[in-house]
Amino acid sequence: MATQWTPTSAGSAGSTPEPGLEEQGFLVGGPGRAAEVAVVSLVEASAARISRGGLVSAVGRPRAGTSPLGSAVLRRLPMSLGDVIIATASSAEAQSLRQYLVGSGLVTPPGRRQGMRTARRLLIAAAVATVVATIVLELPFWLALGAVPVGVVGAIVLGRAGRPLTARGRDVVKRLKPLAVSPNRIALVAYYGLLGKVERHHVWEVLGIGPAAATTLRRRSNRGGSNGGASCGGGCGSCSSSSCGGSGSDSGGSSCGGSSCGGGGCGGGGGD
Repeated sequence: MATQWTPTSAGSAGSTPEPGLEEQGFLVGGPGRAAEVAVVSLVEASAARISRGGLVSAVGRPRAGTSPLGSAVLRRLPMSLGDVIIATASSAEAQSLRQYLVGSGLVTPPGRRQGMRTARRLLIAAAVATVVATIVLELPFWLALGAVPVGVVGAIVLGRAGRPLTARGRDVVKRLKPLAVSPNRIALVAYYGLLGKVERHHVWEVLGIGPAAATTLRRRSNRGGSNGGASCGGGCGSCSSSSCGGSGSDSGGSSCGGSSCGGGGCGGGGGD
């Protein structure tokens, strides 16, 4: 089965395709969030279901047009909700998605991020050393006076250049926000994640996911695995509004709302 990523939405001829919700979920919360979007997309398409206890099962045969990440989910079923999210987030398909987003200019390449962080640390160290040397060696005061603003401004510029998302990537996240409302369950998951909150309620509650299924979800660090792949990091990393230009979520998620969820026939997602 192919693992090479292909865009899940198409633009007009000669235009850049608008990223699909899996891609957008990745930008907000990393590969785990994208995996959760894949799960809910399968549930919405009646290709998968989740029991009250959180077991994800395939329904029927895989359908044409299933995304690579969706195929990765289906290959692992049946599996508990939390486990399938984690397994899919570390799959070859998720890595291919990361590379696609880097190549599309939405995610900062890992090498560049590391380079910017190293340069920032060196610049700050040089500014501090200059100030100390000015005091200890009684060098001209203007050296310290100039080193401080240069260090501060340089650190800010390098910090911005080393952010996980490019300016285009942050714009995509901003465009997702107004779509992340209850009627659009997949967008809601992509932006907030199942363990995120909307109007004081967790998304899994808003979408009618059973508590037992929600207990299979796992919060994940918003630092691990973020290189070149997520606006806020993490395998399913949480996101802050300052770094993403987006959600205040604390999870990745996938879900399906409505009364059928209460009967265990619908889906939920993993959190950070």
